[in-house]
Amino acid sequence: MKNTGKCPKCGGADLVLVPGGRATMDSALNLIHVGFRSVGVDRYVCCTCGFSEEWVAADGLEKVKKYWAENVL
Repeated sequence: MKNTGKCPKCGGADLVLVPGGRATMDSALNLIHVGFRSVGVDRYVCCTCGFSEEWVAADGLEKVKKYWAENVL
């Protein structure tokens, strides 16, 4: 949805972005914890069928990879 502007489930284009990592009165906080810090995860929601997808910002990918590769199993 982020790249195409359309829902892969229903083909709808009525999409909204719920930004991650910034808690305000109007938005939900969506994070991946990486130790004592966190990385924001943006959510794209189809307002036609309810399908959603999540994207980690490019600047957070290396942090997620480093932390979780070292701390899982």
